[in-house]
Amino acid sequence: MDKGRTCYFCYFWIGEGVRERGPHGDCRRYPPVVTARHPDGKFPRTAATDSCGEWQRMGQAPAAEDSAVRS
Repeated sequence: MDKGRTCYFCYFWIGEGVRERGPHGDCRRYPPVVTARHPDGKFPRTAATDSCGEWQRMGQAPAAEDSAVRS
C-alpha cells in the first residue's frame, strides 16, 4: 500500500482539531449512516492512517458526481 494513500491525505476526510487534520476524523465520501444508535445519521469515524478504495488526493478535484459531497 502506498503510505500517501491514507485518510489524512484524502479529499473526503475531515480531521478533528487544528486545521481539521487531527489523528481521527470523519469520512465524507458518502452521506451520513443512519443507525439505531445515531438516528440522525453520522459520518464514518476513521483514523488518519486508515485507507480505502475510494481515496482521492487532497486538492485534486473529484469527479463531477462527487463534488456535492463536500458541501
